[in-house]
Amino acid sequence: MLMTQEAVNNAKVLYRLGATRQEADELRELYELTPELLKVLTSPVISIHKKDAVIEKIYQDAGLSKVLVNYTKVMCRLGYIEEISDILEAFYLYWDRQNHILRAELTCAGTPKPQEEAEARKILTEKYPDCEIVLTEKEDESLLGGYVIKVHHKEYDRSYEGRLRQLERKLTGR
Repeated sequence: MLMTQEAVNNAKVLYRLGATRQEADELRELYELTPELLKVLTSPVISIHKKDAVIEKIYQDAGLSKVLVNYTKVMCRLGYIEEISDILEAFYLYWDRQNHILRAELTCAGTPKPQEEAEARKILTEKYPDCEIVLTEKEDESLLGGYVIKVHHKEYDRSYEGRLRQLERKLTGR
């Protein structure tokens, strides 16, 4: 995922303002449920005063905090509101890093067996000892067996096919 440095910086500002992950989820949900909102807030023909009024009304009705109201107003004024999706994505990554949470995806041929999940957690705990591990599970019928762990930009392949490739490299010296 490629995001601008501005999105990353604005995500850090949102974090430092004290926004919680739950508030970010609520904000994301608001924009997903009402895509017209982003169109209004990015429209060059709508005055900043009208945008402020829209933000006040919609955020209040959604039960969003005053911090999010003011933050969104500033993002509108600075022209970054169109990047709200990337800002929230960067916020999640930054929030997790600051709170020592590691999110990983465990992919198996079927429903993960308790032994596979335990092995995956052990691998991740050894690699990332200071983090709380949060695993999401995914099924991929193309795997014959075993599992693949994806975390950030790394992959730990413990699938049958992956182990066969490792064995082949070992035997052929590549």
